[in-house]
Amino acid sequence: MIAHVLDPKAYVKEMKRIVELGGYIAIGTPNMSSKLYQFHRWASFLRFQIPDVVDGLEHTFIFPKSVLSSLCQQEGLAVIDHYTHGLGEKLGNLIRCQMPLSKKINRLVQNFFQVNQWIVCRK
Repeated sequence: MIAHVLDPKAYVKEMKRIVELGGYIAIGTPNMSSKLYQFHRWASFLRFQIPDVVDGLEHTFIFPKSVLSSLCQQEGLAVIDHYTHGLGEKLGNLIRCQMPLSKKINRLVQNFFQVNQWIVCRK
């Protein structure tokens, strides 16, 4: 996942290099534009704490949608689709999935606040 690499630009360049002409690249990563991330950052700031989602331990980079899109375009990729999951998109799958209820609730909250983004690009 691009949020865990030290050099996102080099990461995208390498993906572009190994994909055939006309091939697709899909990148999934947290969405820093999400209202939930913004709230979390402000709450941490007011408590004089570094937000754990951007502390450099778990995630090295977290992208707002516009920055991720710009990075891909700068590397010569055509953005085909760029979206976040809404609440209803995965509800049926989530109900059928075998995982603890606490994880299902966590996933619903993430989807409601559009915490995760996907970008699909073509070389």
